[in-house]
Amino acid sequence: MNAFVTALNAVLPAFLVIGAGAVIDRVLPRVDLDSLARLAVQLLIPALVFQALSTTELTLGGAALLSAGYVVYLVVLAAIAWIGARGLDADATRAVIVASIFGNTGNMGLPITLFAYGQAGLDRAVVVMVVSLALMFAVGPAMLAGGVSGLRQRLWATLRLPPLWATPAAIVFNVAGGEMPLALDRAIGLIADATIPIMLLALGIQMRRGWTSTLSGAAMRATLVRLGIGPFVAWGAAAVLGLAVLDRNVLVLSAAMPAAVTLFVVAVEVDGDAPSVARTVVATTVGSLLAITAVLYLFPGG
Repeated sequence: MNAFVTALNAVLPAFLVIGAGAVIDRVLPRVDLDSLARLAVQLLIPALVFQALSTTELTLGGAALLSAGYVVYLVVLAAIAWIGARGLDADATRAVIVASIFGNTGNMGLPITLFAYGQAGLDRAVVVMVVSLALMFAVGPAMLAGGVSGLRQRLWATLRLPPLWATPAAIVFNVAGGEMPLALDRAIGLIADATIPIMLLALGIQMRRGWTSTLSGAAMRATLVRLGIGPFVAWGAAAVLGLAVLDRNVLVLSAAMPAAVTLFVVAVEVDGDAPSVARTVVATTVGSLLAITAVLYLFPGG
């Protein structure tokens, strides 16, 4: 019973803030969500990435192994999603695969991992988020559109994302053992500390604006693959690669996160199956409360 309560205490705070975001959108319906998203990508997330990785005790080899585990998980889950989508049309099949493999490792993954596994867990969740962010923006549009047109431009745009540049800068700073000027260190810390609550509020706004109570066959299949099978695949990938306990826990927890909200925007831009993606985002976000709680019950923090 204590383990279950501990799991709920790690999950519910994030969902309460998401709910607050939905309420804010009702009270202040003109909140500019696009500006919030740009603020997060251009400033907030890079600050959080730099703060976490510049001070982490996670080794470069450990980060590389964790990243490899995440990539193995994505590849295996994509194959399972493809099998599970048989019988659907091409657009719906692509929507099932993409919504199954790319999870919300940012808005939800970071705070819940922090609450569950502390700062060491957050450091590892940041690594997962950076890898997920790069792959989602680099190959996600091509997968949803069913082609590789414009792939070079998307790869170049992905490489220019500030969080990706913050990663090597933080690693170099960490390895070199540099000391940040106190004023700058505190400024980065203040921005980094604002990242998680703002991202959760933004998710609440996004969820309210994109809410739908209807499900399609594609959405139900993607939800089953993402939440029902994904954590087991992540556990298997961690076991095969011999990940440390905390690395394994973070990887499995990331697999229990809902589908990334950003995928809906991408699907609209490339004329993919946006309705199926939107329904999957809603269904997996609701279902993730149970999935995340179960994962944290089975893999509790120290």
